[in-house]
Amino acid sequence: MLDRRTIRGAALRVGRRASHFAGRKKERTPRFAFDKGRTQCFAGLAQPDDRSAGSNIVQEVERTLRLPQYIAGPKAVIVLLVLAVTLCLGTLIYVQHANSIIVDHDMQTAVKFSEIAARFDHEDGNLYRLLVDASANGRAANSGKRLDDIRRRISQIGTDLAGQRQALDPQDSARAAGVVAELGQYDEAVGVVSSMLEVDFAASVAMLRPFRANADRVLVEIKTIAASGIADAHHHAEAAAWRTRWLVALVTVAVLLVAGLSYVWLALAAERGVLLRTEIKRRGEAEQEALLLSRTDALTGLVNRRAFGSALEIAIEAAMSAGSGLSIVLIDLDGFKNANDTHGHAAGDTVLKTVAHRLHSVCGAGSTIARLGGDEFAILVPDEGGVDDAMALALEASNMLHQPLAWRSNVIMVGASIGVSRFPNDGVAAGELLHAADIAMYEAKRGSKGGVCLFSPSMEAERLDRRRMEHELRDGIARDEVKPFYQPIVRFSDGSLCGFEILARWQHPRLGLLTPDAFIRLADSTGQITAMTKSILRQACIDARQIPAHLRLALNISPTQFEEPGLAEALIAIILAEGVSPSRFEIEITEDAVMDDIVAAERVLATFRRSGISVALDDFGTGYSSLSNLRRLRFDKIKIDQSFVKSLTDSVESEKLVDAIISLALSFGMKVTAEGIEDAAAAAMLTRKGCTQGQGYFFGKPASFGEVAKLLLSLPHHVAA
Repeated sequence: MLDRRTIRGAALRVGRRASHFAGRKKERTPRFAFDKGRTQCFAGLAQPDDRSAGSNIVQEVERTLRLPQYIAGPKAVIVLLVLAVTLCLGTLIYVQHANSIIVDHDMQTAVKFSEIAARFDHEDGNLYRLLVDASANGRAANSGKRLDDIRRRISQIGTDLAGQRQALDPQDSARAAGVVAELGQYDEAVGVVSSMLEVDFAASVAMLRPFRANADRVLVEIKTIAASGIADAHHHAEAAAWRTRWLVALVTVAVLLVAGLSYVWLALAAERGVLLRTEIKRRGEAEQEALLLSRTDALTGLVNRRAFGSALEIAIEAAMSAGSGLSIVLIDLDGFKNANDTHGHAAGDTVLKTVAHRLHSVCGAGSTIARLGGDEFAILVPDEGGVDDAMALALEASNMLHQPLAWRSNVIMVGASIGVSRFPNDGVAAGELLHAADIAMYEAKRGSKGGVCLFSPSMEAERLDRRRMEHELRDGIARDEVKPFYQPIVRFSDGSLCGFEILARWQHPRLGLLTPDAFIRLADSTGQITAMTKSILRQACIDARQIPAHLRLALNISPTQFEEPGLAEALIAIILAEGVSPSRFEIEITEDAVMDDIVAAERVLATFRRSGISVALDDFGTGYSSLSNLRRLRFDKIKIDQSFVKSLTDSVESEKLVDAIISLALSFGMKVTAEGIEDAAAAAMLTRKGCTQGQGYFFGKPASFGEVAKLLLSLPHHVAA
């Protein structure tokens, strides 16, 4: 039988440990659940999945909208709830069971002591009656046997009582020990009384009184121990009831805490779900918008180059299947860069949007309009009326695009060069058709800006020839095949030679000697003009070292070169590197080169002047120079365009213009050179009008340095500057 104190102590320790374990579980379980939930729910989101754009969006959104790290996942919350409730209920059941064991043990102990008390009372009564009968009537035949049986049972009661001491608390155990001792004395008293009955009845009767007092004490003590056990059972039952109440409260609190945590997580999860759906919807719309932007031009709303290429390929396949044709109209705006630079990018954007609107008004519903990039547009025209419809549309678009448009208080003028190609005549692939339209467009631009040109195979041959010439020119410049030729410039006052104008000639290995008309425009358009100018200047410096120092050399600079930064410094460096004085050189520029940016032109011209190089305004009268700009830029010389000189003797208007130019130049202190003098009459008239210098075939054609050297040797040595 278990000791009652041992059971009570064990139950209390189990209860405390169970409560402590429940607390530790409540602390540790959420962390474990979070780690598990994080591994399953969140760590997977960190792994990219390229299977679809939708899954990418979901992953990215879930990463963005990830719950706080102290919130566990759904599985972890369920596990936490089940563990907490199970632990609390298990603890409650265990404690209830332990309490019931303690109470049952107390009650069993009390019942056993009550039984012992009843047995002792019964045996004591039998013994008392037996002694009384023996005292009164004498011993019966079986009195000895009955007495021995009673004493044996009372001795067994003592033994049972001693065996129950282990289940009692110290106080009751001491009482039980005293009762066992009393029972030993009781048994001795019984033996004494029994032996005295045979000797002296009166003395035996007198001994029964203390014997009865001893029996009463034993009985009272046993009953007291039984009553104490019952009291302990009631006390333990009450304590167990309170522990049960506390455990029920603990279970309730635990369930409420877990339920609250679950509610918080579910609320956050629901909020995250709403945000996730909203973000997925927003990302989907953004993806659709990005897809739309990837196929359209953001500024004009037209399809872009990639979408146009796809549409063109689809249209070609459909035309092949149907045995029909289609046309490509390629448009490049003329004057757009000037409008953009002059009025700003906002004006340029307005021009592009206006062009898109005008093309929409010109094209039919079946046509596809695209902005290929910059100021280049394309139209895919289906085969309805053949090439005539495409050409008519191109002409109408050209007329529409040449109309002025208003920008704030300004009027912007742009034009368009348009090329047209046809399927299948000019190509069967999208790239071939666009290439053909591009060639036709550049042919229109090269012929006269603002034109419309239909592609023909001869254009391709011309393009290939031009490309070949471009490569040959690059190689020719590197090999110094482009050489300086010199045309004499004569002073009218005394008819003496005062200098030469440097003119380029290309000694082509295949085509022979080429004049500037055959390659200058090509060099300018392909960006080789500056390299050619530097090469010619370097050769001219070498030649200059072999001619008299008073003869000046004039070098032309194109408008595109004038816009290059550092051009003046580079040319001056070449002259100095060749050991020639910069004062022997004169730079000729046209009106168009300086009038676009007066401030930059003034800075470049000042650089030339500081080095000693003089500056001449070439082809004066063909541009739009103003008197204020002439005064501000301080040219050293003005060259009258040959168009006025050639008609000088035949046209009164030309004569008046020449008179005005000469008077204007002289009033500003500038020298005047007349170009294109081909006869003596023109030379004499210019001399009378006060023109300073002249050049033209009348004085000499452009010649190589070898011929110039022979000319210089034939002239008198007293030639003046």
